[in-house]
Amino acid sequence: MKKIKIAITGGIGSGKSSVSDFLEKKGHSVLRADLIAKEMMAQDAEIKMRIISEFGDESFNGDILNTKFLAANVFNNEENVLKINAIVHPPVMEKINSLCTVIFKKKNIVFIETALVYEANLEDFFDFVLLVFTDQNLRIDRVLKRENLTEEQVRARMQFQIPDEEKKGDADFVLDNNSSVQELEKRIEFLLILINQLAV
Repeated sequence: MKKIKIAITGGIGSGKSSVSDFLEKKGHSVLRADLIAKEMMAQDAEIKMRIISEFGDESFNGDILNTKFLAANVFNNEENVLKINAIVHPPVMEKINSLCTVIFKKKNIVFIETALVYEANLEDFFDFVLLVFTDQNLRIDRVLKRENLTEEQVRARMQFQIPDEEKKGDADFVLDNNSSVQELEKRIEFLLILINQLAV
C-alpha cells in the first residue's frame, strides 16, 4: 500500500476546518498546521526568541503568544508575513513530517490542513493537494461571524494569499463549498472513494 500525504488548503474562510472535522469524524488522521505552528511558537524557545527579536517583546505575554498584537502588527503587512513564515514554516514542516512517519506505521493516508501550500512553495511536500473552494463574499461572511475581525482586516489577510481561482488549476482535487454542510459532506464522501483508490 502506498503512503499518501494530502494537503487540505484554501483561503481564509473557505471551510478547511469543516473538511478536516468531517475527515476526523470518519476516522482519518488530520494534522492541522496552524495549531502545530501556534503550539511551537508558544513552546519552542528558539522560535519564540526569533519572533521576539524580529517583532519585539510585545509578541508574547509571558509564555503566551500575543495573537492580538500579531494580528494588528504582523498579519496585515506583507513583509512581516513573509518574515514570520520564514521563522515558523521550516520547523513546522519538519514536525509534520515526523508526525506523518509515526501515523504511516498504522495508516496509509494523512491529511494536512494548511492555508499556504502555494504561497510557501510547499507543493512538493505533498502527494496531492485538495483545494476547498468558496466564493470570496461567502468566505468574508463566515470569518466575520466566527472571529473578532473587521471586513477590512479580513480583506487585508486575503490579499497575502493567492486567489483560490488561480489555485484551482494547480490543485489535484477541488472541493466546492458554496452550499450546505450536508452537501459538503456528500462531496467529501465521494472524494474519499477516489482517494482510497490512490493508496492501493
